[in-house]
Amino acid sequence: MPKQTPPDPSLPTRVASSLIGVLVLFLVLWEGRVFLFLALVLILVLGSLELRHMLRNRGVELNMAFLVGGGLVMLLFSLPQLHDIYPGVPWREIALGLVLIGAFSAELIVGANIERFAYSLMAFLYLPWTLGFFLLLRHSPNDEIGLWILALPLISSFSNDIGGYFVGRYFGRRKLAPSISPQKTVEGAIGGILTSFLLLFLFTTIVRSVYPESPFALFRPVELFVVNLVLSFAAQLGDLTESMLKRYCGVKDSGYFLPGHGGLLDRIDSHLFTAPLTYYLLTILL
Repeated sequence: MPKQTPPDPSLPTRVASSLIGVLVLFLVLWEGRVFLFLALVLILVLGSLELRHMLRNRGVELNMAFLVGGGLVMLLFSLPQLHDIYPGVPWREIALGLVLIGAFSAELIVGANIERFAYSLMAFLYLPWTLGFFLLLRHSPNDEIGLWILALPLISSFSNDIGGYFVGRYFGRRKLAPSISPQKTVEGAIGGILTSFLLLFLFTTIVRSVYPESPFALFRPVELFVVNLVLSFAAQLGDLTESMLKRYCGVKDSGYFLPGHGGLLDRIDSHLFTAPLTYYLLTILL
């Protein structure tokens, strides 16, 4: 039986801003290379500012030159042009090595603040390192099919969020991680997994009918369910990770990016985990 739950007064605002956000996202993903790169640069800058704002509540300063400058290098080395011209070269690993060597060198010069460096490194791996996977997925194996491949982790994250919210709100009773995110429930997590599987099954069925040569042709229902479980776990882990960070910093939202949704990091937290995992899963399967 559903529990008696009062209506959410912020739901209309959340729905309206979500529709606008989905429309902008679709246009950016459809265009691909230039718009997506610029959008990721904007996300890098705004997300880094949100991280700095949150961590300042704990008296922690981030090395923004390392975070934003190194993040820009990581995005540039994730561009498909490099991988097309020089296939087989591990450009992202090269970028990571260059950025880390530069960050260590700079820290030694300016004062060797170990706490600042440790938190900046965490922030670098959390945000700019993961953002580069969106470029890799969008153009793999080509621009046409890459659009649908990138949609896979996005749909998984969105459907986990939507299914988890409504099932958890009306049927949730057992807390999933009360010390980190008191609102999340076991029932909501299961609802998110099932919602994600249903939408991914519908999505991959449609894509297979249009692009029989796409990687989705490999996904029978059993394989798709396993992939969905992995991505759902990643989406919920990403959500809980950001909740843990916000609780550590003593803030409710990471910022005020979208009305009714909080900050930018509040919206992309699950995507930051599902995009890299999708890339690795497809690399292994293919």
